[in-house]
Amino acid sequence: MSEWLDKLLSSEFSESCEAHQELKKNMFCVDCNSCLCKHCVTSSCDDHHRHLQICKYVYRHVVHPRHLQDLFDCSKIQTYKTNGERAIHLNPRTPPSKDSKQSKVVKGGTSCIACGSYIQDLPNEFCSLACKVSNERRMLIGAPVNGSKVTKTEKEEPSDSLAEYSEMSNTGFRSLSRRKKRKRTPHRAPLF
Repeated sequence: MSEWLDKLLSSEFSESCEAHQELKKNMFCVDCNSCLCKHCVTSSCDDHHRHLQICKYVYRHVVHPRHLQDLFDCSKIQTYKTNGERAIHLNPRTPPSKDSKQSKVVKGGTSCIACGSYIQDLPNEFCSLACKVSNERRMLIGAPVNGSKVTKTEKEEPSDSLAEYSEMSNTGFRSLSRRKKRKRTPHRAPLF
């Protein structure tokens, strides 16, 4: 794994820039491996450096997958739509406290492989970039994932999750078609 990914995931964005107090750090230079504001990017980085713009979505930091796709494989990460563009969360949601109830997985959804957070779209396996990075590291060293050791044959073979997904979606569609219609043929009151 790249060093810049660790720095990106551990960085604090939206802090004030040291050089430009009125601006927040919302850019990340992959080549310099640092957080910068938009003025620092134009003045201190070379033109050929690769930059990622970090935005906020529901009080969490996100990055657009189109900026990240040349640097990292963003497949199977849950995306959200913000301002008409797709976005990926950098870090997972805070884990629920012991007192709070676990969120139930809604029909058609699933949970993140790494942290267990709810994921809306079933083909996705991770809720954030950090979860995918941590899972890939576990797979590289062969550490157990969800209590089972990952072997090379498991990595190469396609999982049954796609077959399960098609089964679930088929049953979901059938149950919708079985629903009774709300409105029936209107009955007029008898005329007296």
